[in-house]
Amino acid sequence: MSQHNIKKTQYNSLYAYQTQQGTTIIEAVVAIFVLSFGVLALMLAQITAVNTTINAANQSEVTRAVQNYVEEMRSQPGLTIRETADSNGTKIRYIAKDYSHYVTTNTATCSNKLGIHLVNASLNSCTISANGEITVTWGGQSLSNDVSDDEFSYSLTAGQS
Repeated sequence: MSQHNIKKTQYNSLYAYQTQQGTTIIEAVVAIFVLSFGVLALMLAQITAVNTTINAANQSEVTRAVQNYVEEMRSQPGLTIRETADSNGTKIRYIAKDYSHYVTTNTATCSNKLGIHLVNASLNSCTISANGEITVTWGGQSLSNDVSDDEFSYSLTAGQS
């Protein structure tokens, strides 16, 4: 190789090193933009996970409270003598369980009887009927603006097995 070509090659490689000075501001902005979308996706996943955990905890709490109270109702029912007639007109008397002394439609009273403690939610209604059915509805725990999916309910009857 000639002396002139060697100098030219050295100059070109030296010039190439001088023009590469790092990332441009546009590359940095694009990298920050991509990174921020990744962080936002992780934050959304975290919020969804927390909301789902709260929902599950509230459902477990209501289920536990209602089932415990139904067990108490089954252990101490009121008893009444009822009468019915068969197809021949013969009267048949039998003893039936009566849960009328547990009846309440007052949400606060029902909640106190059941001992329900919800997280980030409010009790909408709580009733205990004369046949031993307990119905609880609650909501207000969703973080979204769509409140139509935000009401949950649980129902159990003392006569069920």
